[in-house]
Amino acid sequence: EGQTAVWLDRTAFYPTSGGQPHDLGALGGATVVDVQDDEAGDVVHLVQGAAVPTGAAVRGIIDWTRRLDHMQQHTGQHLLSAVIEHAFAARTVSFHLGTDASTIDLDRELTPAQIARAEALANDVVWEDRPVTVRYATGDEARALPLRKEPARTGTLRLVEIEGHDLSACGGTHVARTGAIGQVAIASWERFKG
Repeated sequence: EGQTAVWLDRTAFYPTSGGQPHDLGALGGATVVDVQDDEAGDVVHLVQGAAVPTGAAVRGIIDWTRRLDHMQQHTGQHLLSAVIEHAFAARTVSFHLGTDASTIDLDRELTPAQIARAEALANDVVWEDRPVTVRYATGDEARALPLRKEPARTGTLRLVEIEGHDLSACGGTHVARTGAIGQVAIASWERFKG
């Protein structure tokens, strides 16, 4: 479809993974239209436009507005999922980041009052502007930590922590402080597939 696949020795582009959409941007004079993981686990940049010569140094420019939106949504999801689990013992079973909104699927239904309370509690943590940090741990080290959910991967794990609130194994993009999330607003909820 007029696209070229580009592999780099290193990249800051995020591929579609774990419910988070890929980055967009540019590599040299080419436009990055998709970023994926290939079968070997390497990042593949699908580009349109000017060719990227093999062996050449190339500068990548990420669409920062899109990336920041994904970072805010993703960190907001961690925060809201942790609040809901701590306050109401409802676990997040899946989530999806979208263009305009994110969805979180829970393992049980909450009342409208609980949903409103979860939103308020999440926004309290946003206003506290807590640090969001990344660290790495082996599988054995991670099993000894109070992770919100058991990691699906093995080996060295990337852990994302919202200070004093949440600790999760996650490879996605996140803001550095909860204040950068902005307001957490629950727009709607529904009972879906039981």
